[in-house]
Amino acid sequence: MRLKQQPGDFRVDEVLRDDYLQAKGRHRVYRVTKRKLTSIEAARFLGETAGVSGSDVSMAGLKDKQGVTTQYMSIQKGKRVQYKDQELDIETVGFGRDALSSHDSNGNAFQIIARDLGASEVVKIRSSLDSVREHGLPNYFDEQRFGNLRHNQGWIAKGLMLGQTDQALKRLLTAVSDYDPEREKSMKVALARKWGNWRACRDVAGRFGRHHSVFEHLRRDEDDFAGAFRFVASRIRLIHLYAWQSHVWNRALARHFDGCTPSKEKFVVRTPEGPQVFPKGLGMLPPEWEGSLPLPGNRLAGVEQPDQVALFEAVLQREGLTRFQFAIEGVPGFVLKPEPRPALVVPQNLRIRPAERDPRNRGQRMVKLSFQLPRGSYATLAVRRLLSTSR
Repeated sequence: MRLKQQPGDFRVDEVLRDDYLQAKGRHRVYRVTKRKLTSIEAARFLGETAGVSGSDVSMAGLKDKQGVTTQYMSIQKGKRVQYKDQELDIETVGFGRDALSSHDSNGNAFQIIARDLGASEVVKIRSSLDSVREHGLPNYFDEQRFGNLRHNQGWIAKGLMLGQTDQALKRLLTAVSDYDPEREKSMKVALARKWGNWRACRDVAGRFGRHHSVFEHLRRDEDDFAGAFRFVASRIRLIHLYAWQSHVWNRALARHFDGCTPSKEKFVVRTPEGPQVFPKGLGMLPPEWEGSLPLPGNRLAGVEQPDQVALFEAVLQREGLTRFQFAIEGVPGFVLKPEPRPALVVPQNLRIRPAERDPRNRGQRMVKLSFQLPRGSYATLAVRRLLSTSR
């Protein structure tokens, strides 16, 4: 199976809560459709066009760079903007009383073309349809959440919990990936060569216009790696914090389903982040969970059920940590906050059109799917569950 083989194969439309858009309000709201751009890049362009900084643009959440995605953004007292080119389409659609936030999103509607399917894969999708409609699937965070692995940086937040602050900073700033643009790769290689010579690293960073303040701080206080993290962009710090928290949550949920589901009633998908265990039918959750496995805060704050605590403690033990080490001390911008998260998600309005010949992959079939998911759930997981197979 191939997803996102061409941009139009994966379309995402953000769904706002019904009462957010108003005829009048302090915050002008824009509908932004993008292709091959991140949400941050689109927000930066919108801000520049409206005469403000990109940081003044509010949104309900980030959307993937791949595919065609439509989302909403707001600017307090923003100017009217109408813009269209091949990568970006911006139109003014109304107002909001408050700046857009995650609370204003009801999720996302997806239209997906799954390509390069063999006859058996088409049969699997059809045969899985009723089960997914009725029982849903585990609400794992998928690979898009873990760009740190794609970019060979590892678990930066875990390193900080283990007190490996210097190593964590070095991995964050110098790990080279095949996905890095050449200029980024050149900067990382140069920093790795000069690592420890903070004046030289500062000069390298200055030439590339990145991380200059980090190395200026280390030049003044060569052993204060924790303090140097203060000069890493807050968005980058949060990305790594959330990736680690999400990894621990995924491992706890997979451990639960692996332990309570008979072998014949589950399948396992191997991913760079770890194995995802899928029940083929109803995923059993203890009634006291009330359908939720909380994202854990510092030292597992917010996790109250004893069996959930035990799951997280077992995961942390495999990672070489105790629950009391599951916190980052002395490094600014890394505070884990508990948050409820459904353990299962049921795609709404799930529809699959009859298979068609795939013109992009000779001799294969393609299938068009559409469904809606709440914010924070992953369409790629729903497609993977429909295929009901290991890889």
